[in-house]
Amino acid sequence: MDQSAQVNSGGASGWLFQRVSGIALVLLILLHFVVIHFTGGGEVSYSRVVTRLSLPFWKVIDLSFLTLALAHGLYGLWLIAGDYLNRGWMRIVVFFVLSIGGIVLFTLGAITIIPFAAKF
Repeated sequence: MDQSAQVNSGGASGWLFQRVSGIALVLLILLHFVVIHFTGGGEVSYSRVVTRLSLPFWKVIDLSFLTLALAHGLYGLWLIAGDYLNRGWMRIVVFFVLSIGGIVLFTLGAITIIPFAAKF
């Protein structure tokens, strides 16, 4: 592979991001399980979700979880693709698809979480 085909996939900063975001995701999922499954009698119902999502604090937590999970997962896929794709145009296509997919998934999650209001 010639020098022009090599693309820096993040190096040490990318490695550090994956480790830190992985730890943060584990902490967020543990918080999720404790709040959803181990408090309030363990019953998951629409009214409990409505009560939780009516507070801005939980919307921020859920948006953080969404953002971090997407960034961690899509960056991981980008790194894997970088290991196997040697042609520049293929890397550009994969980067474009991952970027558009991430934007679509984040938008869908955000428009579900942010304006969420109880509908009884």
